[in-house]
Amino acid sequence: MSALLYLLTLGIPLVGTLLFLPWIVRWSHAEGWLDEPGGRKQHAAPIPRLGGVAFFLSFSLTVLLGFLLAPYVASLAEIRAAFPSIAAALSEAHKVHTQLFGLLAGALVIFIVGLVDDLIGERLPVSFKFGGQCLAASIAVGCGIQVEFTGIALFNIVVSFLWILGISNAFNLLDNMDGLSAGVAVSSAFIFFLNALAMGEIFLCLILAAFIGSLLGFLRFNLHPAKVFMGDCGALFIGFTLSSLTILEAYVSPASSTLFPVLMPVLVLAVPLLDTLSVIVIRLRERRPVYLGDRCHLSHRLVASGLAEPQAVKFLFLLTLALGMGALNLAHASVMRSLWTAAYSTVAAVLVLSGMRVGTPWNGGRVGSHAPARRSTTTVEGL
Repeated sequence: MSALLYLLTLGIPLVGTLLFLPWIVRWSHAEGWLDEPGGRKQHAAPIPRLGGVAFFLSFSLTVLLGFLLAPYVASLAEIRAAFPSIAAALSEAHKVHTQLFGLLAGALVIFIVGLVDDLIGERLPVSFKFGGQCLAASIAVGCGIQVEFTGIALFNIVVSFLWILGISNAFNLLDNMDGLSAGVAVSSAFIFFLNALAMGEIFLCLILAAFIGSLLGFLRFNLHPAKVFMGDCGALFIGFTLSSLTILEAYVSPASSTLFPVLMPVLVLAVPLLDTLSVIVIRLRERRPVYLGDRCHLSHRLVASGLAEPQAVKFLFLLTLALGMGALNLAHASVMRSLWTAAYSTVAAVLVLSGMRVGTPWNGGRVGSHAPARRSTTTVEGL
């Protein structure tokens, strides 16, 4: 019965995204908010670039409406009889209203920053975009979305702020192939859902289910060949929301070693983190600005190694799931088992990176001579 409620929570924003998208597409065509072909871009025709508006609205409205209706739903005798644990969790939803406000308010700020960037492009100063991201992260941290593992209040604030800022930009950087950023987010959120379910964090399970549903509706039209792009507004929103939810989630069970569970979100989000770190290293090595777009991403290097674009994207989906499923062990693992999990994940990451072409002459935005041209909504990435 609980599974049915989670499916319903997933289905509502999924349908919402599917209903919003046609309107967003027509609106984008009418206003000329399109990603034009040319340069490093692969698509041959203009494609709407504001798809992120659809899943932002769908998710935010679902969560907000669910929070407002939670006391009423929890009071229904039928719900208490069929879903006693869920009814109990909903009846205490008011206890997390500050964190939920921080999540939704911060998401709105970073979404608006990305939307403005999508609409005016390179005319938007990098300092404005970075400042908006810092404001969003500050709202979340100020509302109590903070890690606790350092034991020092100031360190908790700094780590939380940097984590939200870093993951937000990591998913923005990851949005370089059809379906990649949204698909990796769905895979990661599914792992976090399983962990929250095992930990009995029902309210967080409902939010993650809504997040997954809103993105699945978008993926229907974003997988190769994409009919709509998410834009910076969508990519930054995804990274912000997922990073905030990972902070709110618990990773330590009575069986935990209490030493390694903190690594779980790092391993689950290893793909966007590895992508960001490898791109930064390559650009610094080649003495190029780290915020300018190129074809040095993991997905591009997989294509340069011989995979077709859809295969490269699917490979990164599977890698995310593989690392995430291994990381699920950490919540209940001994020290030795945690060490084995960390070693397995490290070896997997090293093998993936070593198997790619890493000779990356920039050549005006292209990695090597074998990589096909690829779209980018702007030449400024991440920030």
